[in-house]
Amino acid sequence: MISIDTNVVVYVSDDDAPRKQETARDLLRAAMQRPTRLGLQVIGELQNVLHRKLKQPPWVAAQNARNLLHAFDTFPASERATEEALTHMATGRLSYWDALLIFSARDAGVTTLVTEDMQDTAVIGGVRILNPFAPDGSPSPALRELFGT
Repeated sequence: MISIDTNVVVYVSDDDAPRKQETARDLLRAAMQRPTRLGLQVIGELQNVLHRKLKQPPWVAAQNARNLLHAFDTFPASERATEEALTHMATGRLSYWDALLIFSARDAGVTTLVTEDMQDTAVIGGVRILNPFAPDGSPSPALRELFGT
């Protein structure tokens, strides 16, 4: 099962990065055809980034986040994942939010997290990190392999 981080989903609305936008749109369409779960954290972060950074009106940002909420199964952060995230954050290995997403995803049965924020191919807490973008913004070879394209 896969999950997708906020940073990837934001590109769907980011007209300043057309290649990544196209890759992110294709990724979301493909993810809807296979077992994919999103962290509720991603839904909250998405509306925040869309409103504050991409300057979408609050109601548009909220509706875009709501659309994602209803398109995928979701998972919450557990107390256990929060404890592990705090431990990893304290060691300087990961930011709190990245660690929380990884450990919450793991607890939800996710084996691959698609994100550009962490080290590609790393395995953290049993979750494989996959950067979906090649240097030019097109789909990375690992993403093509994941979806068999």
